[in-house]
Amino acid sequence: MSDFNFSLLCGETGPLTTSSRPDRLRLSMEGLTPILGVGEQVLAGTKVAVGNGPDKGDLHAPLAGTILELEPHSMFIEMGSGGKLAPVTPCVEGGDPLRQWLKSMGMDVGALYKASTLIINGVPPEPGISAFEPLLRDYRKTLELGLETIRKVIEPTKMFLVAAKGNRANAFANCTVAHVPPVYPNGLDPLVYKAILKQEVLPGSRPKNATILSVRELYAVGRVMETGRPVTETVMTIGGQNRLVRVGTPVGLLAAEAGVQVQPGDRAVLGGPLRGLAAVNLEQGVDKDTYGLTLMRREAGFETTDNFCLGCGACERHCPARIMPGMISRCAEFKQFERAEAYHIHSCMECGLCGYWCTAQRPLLQYIRLAKYELALLAGAHAPDTPPDDKLKEQTGDTPC
Repeated sequence: MSDFNFSLLCGETGPLTTSSRPDRLRLSMEGLTPILGVGEQVLAGTKVAVGNGPDKGDLHAPLAGTILELEPHSMFIEMGSGGKLAPVTPCVEGGDPLRQWLKSMGMDVGALYKASTLIINGVPPEPGISAFEPLLRDYRKTLELGLETIRKVIEPTKMFLVAAKGNRANAFANCTVAHVPPVYPNGLDPLVYKAILKQEVLPGSRPKNATILSVRELYAVGRVMETGRPVTETVMTIGGQNRLVRVGTPVGLLAAEAGVQVQPGDRAVLGGPLRGLAAVNLEQGVDKDTYGLTLMRREAGFETTDNFCLGCGACERHCPARIMPGMISRCAEFKQFERAEAYHIHSCMECGLCGYWCTAQRPLLQYIRLAKYELALLAGAHAPDTPPDDKLKEQTGDTPC
């Protein structure tokens, strides 16, 4: 991997194309409670699950079909010949009613709260991800409608569009364009906050006076308002091409459509090469947050080891959070999770640079994620409660504004 390029420049990208219609969908149930069961038929746009907690968006069927399997973490739908639900009237109010309506239409609304500064992040999240470019170029009206909508909730007095220097960045009305160096990991939210607000924000937290949304999220809100239909698609970069993909489309189908044959030992990564998660198998479906599909060949991929830390300091020299990933990984390795807090584990933005530069090829990012998970459990964290039964019975259709 020595020839890896950390550049965030997109270059010339073609138009956004629509991925082919799958014969089956596997929808992730992470953070969701299903409201339909096995054997039930759904139309395109039918609500199949509600989000747990106040910010998680509900889930809708992208295509008509029949639910064949329902597991704790996924729902399997076989496509049929049914049609789609009629579009709903978009919410015309602002504030919390609009926020709740967007949640019912599939939007994650954690970033929609009142703030004086609104930041639109147009910087690619990882190298090789260029999906923002065609959105900013070809879907201007949709983005403007999305921006107009979220302003009714956030009510900002200042707005910024942040882009990597050298990429397309045409400002919206009353919006200031700011540029960051086109080098990873400058597109991650904590570093974008730092570039605009001149202050450091702990990953996972939010400043009181600002909020941030990506161009993809802006596009999703705009599409909901344009069409009156829920979020059932995601914009992804696959093999250098940008595609509009239905949520739940299997990884194997997307790879085949891109002309790529997955061999034994290869890894299909949902996301980019540094922060993405390897798919469990080729039947796993993409979710609303998936922004790319990266194939890591066995011979060229990163082979992790259980070697001991050499103490070379390479991870520390490249860490943008200025912490000690090597020491944190050792704490995780020997289950001394509380000790990891002394090395400021919560400042880690999970960029993956430490694992890339590790001389011993230790899975540093995975160790850090494990330690964060265990620390959350020790602190008494638990999954958001599922909605009560009476609320689930009400969620048979889209919530009116």
